[in-house]
Amino acid sequence: MPYLRAIIFVLAMTGAFVVFVPVQWLARRRRWALRHRIQTGFCRVMCRIIGIEVEESGAPGGAGPRFVVANHVSWTDIIALASLYPLVFLAKAEVASWPVLGFLARLQGTVFVERGNRRAIPIVNAALAERLRAGDDVVVFAEGTSSDGAGVLKFNASHFAMLSGLAESNQDAAKPTLVPTAIVYTRRSSTGERLDVGWYGDMTFLPHLWSLMKRGGAKCHILWGEAVDPSSGDRKALAAATEASVRELLAADLSAAGGKRA
Repeated sequence: MPYLRAIIFVLAMTGAFVVFVPVQWLARRRRWALRHRIQTGFCRVMCRIIGIEVEESGAPGGAGPRFVVANHVSWTDIIALASLYPLVFLAKAEVASWPVLGFLARLQGTVFVERGNRRAIPIVNAALAERLRAGDDVVVFAEGTSSDGAGVLKFNASHFAMLSGLAESNQDAAKPTLVPTAIVYTRRSSTGERLDVGWYGDMTFLPHLWSLMKRGGAKCHILWGEAVDPSSGDRKALAAATEASVRELLAADLSAAGGKRA
């Protein structure tokens, strides 16, 4: 079965570059609504091939644009979220140079940030604000890195800084909604115990992808929290409130699962 998944994955990626890439490039340049359907459709196919079932609890609040802030477990968080809704992601600068995946990330309008370079933060925040003003929903993994998903790391407040200005804007369309979001992976079996699909440390991409294909049967739970008013505090207060909300979502999910996801 994993060998079949791998063959289908290669065929799907080849087909994507022949058909999907040219059409999506044109759709994004012309801002056709088709670009959203292409993104979500492609990500749904990738999730199915890799063996990840996506399940959401609740829905992202607010009328949009939405500033979605989530914990980060694996690169699969991106395709899981984007299989549900058309989204723009913030990613570390190294991703832009990755073979294949970097190209696809750039094609989808990903905003890249050079981690550790604080002087670049205002430029990145301006790019995020521009996407929000354009009506795009933006996703930021505020931990700044991925983990095994067992807990939540401290949320970095840097990218919350531009929310207050947008919230106070006279243009109603530019006022964002801050949406805390929790991500957890479990086995697809009836036990529903937590599954470590994290990509962290010195893991390399292809071996990690192969391990996911061999394992299969994973379920990604997307837990949407109550919207936070972006004008309710400064960047540090917003980061703390969002982090607390994500922790509560994960704790409530663990409680509902009877502790099996610990």
